[in-house]
Amino acid sequence: GAVSHGRITNVVQKPGKKPKAELAIQVQNVSPVAVGVMMNYHGGAKDKWTPVKTIFDFDRRVPAGPYPIDLVAAECVVHRSKTTKDLSDEELLKAIKDNEGAKCIPKREQAALDLRVQVLQKWTRDGEWKNVGDVMSPLVSLDKDEKKVACEKIVLELSLGATGMITSSLSGTRESVVQANTSARNSTIRYYVGIFLAVAFFGGFLFKSWYEDRVFQRDTRKLLAYYKNVIPGSLSDGDIYNARYVVYKYRNKKEKLWKNLEKKYGIAVMEEHEWPEKDTTAQAEDDEGEEENLDESTAGGDAEQDL
Repeated sequence: GAVSHGRITNVVQKPGKKPKAELAIQVQNVSPVAVGVMMNYHGGAKDKWTPVKTIFDFDRRVPAGPYPIDLVAAECVVHRSKTTKDLSDEELLKAIKDNEGAKCIPKREQAALDLRVQVLQKWTRDGEWKNVGDVMSPLVSLDKDEKKVACEKIVLELSLGATGMITSSLSGTRESVVQANTSARNSTIRYYVGIFLAVAFFGGFLFKSWYEDRVFQRDTRKLLAYYKNVIPGSLSDGDIYNARYVVYKYRNKKEKLWKNLEKKYGIAVMEEHEWPEKDTTAQAEDDEGEEENLDESTAGGDAEQDL
């Protein structure tokens, strides 16, 4: 920044602070030029260059950047095959997605090899764009044998210095189209395997909890049925809380519980449904007979009293 001999100042008053003199005129560096790029998706053909896209316009505060430009092989395929001006953002994304995958590897490789990028600069507002540096092939790399290899994607970063110097750099893994497709497929496989393992883990945990509760309820009913048939009328008969406590206490040694019961009472432990059902009809008849006998004895007593 700079001032005009420091003669022009403003007094700034902030609450709770002393008045402070602040420079009234501040000068900052801005760009005296404009910087732009244009693309060619057909191997540098003269009539296939796209219109210049302005990256840094005039009067842009400098230094500026880095400004990232994503270059993707699948997007290059779309630009080669159709005019993208008439496509909405959703249609463009769908078209790019359709060109991903193993089936479109040859198309993406050819599009990546044919991509050309040119950086341009304009010195006056009404002037013409001038090329800066050589034409770049950002999606092309060389292998050990100096053969061209098509890359899947790369990021071109442009920066503008305070003196107007333009710098460009490429960042990314520079994976080939085949390698990127393999990595994407492996990533998808790992994603679904992770989901399956998560579902299996939590599903197994829920199933285990459900199964243990079901076994606990079954053994509780089994113990209550044993008390009911072996020691009816005792404190343990029908006491569900005591039965639940005993089953929980012997949850990891059920065989020991059943053996102790058999040893104590001398009767084998059976499942709830294996115990013989009592003849409720005969018991009811016996009760009625007892009532009839009681009536008869009462009548006899009355006759004796009459006598």
